[in-house]
Amino acid sequence: MIASGVGIGSEFGLSKAGGYRYSPALHDFTPSSGGVSYVANGRAALGLAIRRLRQMAKDGRDGVLLPAYLCHSMIQPFREQGLRIGFYPVASDLSIDPADVSERIDTTTLAVLWMHYFGFGQPLDLLSPLAKDHPHVAIIDDRTHMLGTDLLAAEMRSSAAVHVYSARKWGPFPDLGLVIWPKAPAASEPLSGLMDGGYDFSFVFWRFVGVVLRTLYFAFPVEPLRGQSLSSFRRAEDRLDRRVRVCQASAISRFLWHHWQWADACRIRRANFRYLLERWAATDASPLCGELPDSVCPLGFPIRTADRERLRQRLIAHQIFPPVHWLRPAQVPACDFPQAAALAEEELTIPIDQRYTWQHMDRILEMVG
Repeated sequence: MIASGVGIGSEFGLSKAGGYRYSPALHDFTPSSGGVSYVANGRAALGLAIRRLRQMAKDGRDGVLLPAYLCHSMIQPFREQGLRIGFYPVASDLSIDPADVSERIDTTTLAVLWMHYFGFGQPLDLLSPLAKDHPHVAIIDDRTHMLGTDLLAAEMRSSAAVHVYSARKWGPFPDLGLVIWPKAPAASEPLSGLMDGGYDFSFVFWRFVGVVLRTLYFAFPVEPLRGQSLSSFRRAEDRLDRRVRVCQASAISRFLWHHWQWADACRIRRANFRYLLERWAATDASPLCGELPDSVCPLGFPIRTADRERLRQRLIAHQIFPPVHWLRPAQVPACDFPQAAALAEEELTIPIDQRYTWQHMDRILEMVG
């Protein structure tokens, strides 16, 4: 049986078993230049970045280029703000060729969304030439999957981009997105004028209820607590899917963020990733990332398998809950982006986060064969 009694994967809770490790020391994520805005979630971070960039452009450009391999939720803030959306290719090894992006930029392009996957970043030197060749185009660098890696290696971000993060993939934060600006906004153009005001109360309320119930579930693993916690998380997600509110993050999430023992979380994720990589023997599924550089904190252990649903259901039947990153959005035509479409059909992420030990990894290895 699984040591924790509650399975492997799914949502976090506010305890060590639930993935939160408290640190009495404060930590910050503010760069040496520029500033940081704490907002309700990753989609709100994208929304704030878009509003700021449109305010700065002042020329009516309304086009944006997104990677063809992405979550459907990332499209929402661009669509809600009336931007015309195009896509660029992502290769089967998760790399992005700036030339593919560059050839799709035209005079109406306001911004390009740059993307990184599973903690393994695109080379930093790729962004500078893109910014130099297209100085009128802004770059929004979505580094959600790079949060742990960026905490390990400070100041690895490009000065040519606005950087956005969502924290809830990494720990039990009821609501928290971050926008890191390449330079501090001028006092004459306060960001508060671009916010919707207040908090996204409904979203943070249901997320907080879910986190609390999930915390109780880790202490008392009974089915009603599990079901009620997931129901609360689904309510929060449903409200966010209806509309992205560009609001500030709640005080509780900011407190948890500033007292999160992220170094322990990164250490455990790295150890679990390495443990699986060194022992992986499944012939019908292969690791998507075949090495673990010293600077990387992995989001999960992504694999590719041609029979994903069969493997996924087998793991779920044994209380292992692997997320898919991601199902292909309907807006991305598979015929135009075959490598990204194949990734979307075959990718599965094995949970390796700070809740788990090598015993949990052994259980996963047993189930994948």
